Amino acid sequence: MSKFIKVHFVFYSLTILGTISLHHFNTTFLHELILIIIFYNVILDFFFKWLNNFFNSPSVNQILLSTIFRFLFSILFIFVFIYFGVENVFLFVINFLVAYLLFIIFEISILLLNLRHIK
Repeated sequence: MSKFIKVHFVFYSLTILGTISLHHFNTTFLHELILIIIFYNVILDFFFKWLNNFFNSPSVNQILLSTIFRFLFSILFIFVFIYFGVENVFLFVINFLVAYLLFIIFEISILLLNLRHIK
């Protein structure tokens, strides 16, 4: 098992377990759909990681394009839930943006680790 697969597994596990444990304590700063938000981001992350690895050597343009599409799919996800009338829209959007930023920061740190190994 490669180092990056282990790092991804630990990140996903800690994110999901942390969310479940915080959701279990009925905190007021988490929306009731936080688990759907986290699982959506994990599935989206898996999909774009697979798409980037589908090409033998993903270029910078492919990685930037996948980041743009991830952003567009995320905006679409938010609009679909708002359209179908999710309760407490402000909390839902804030929770989604925090989860989105968490996943993007993790992706950037993995990309920087990859660049460090190239030198």
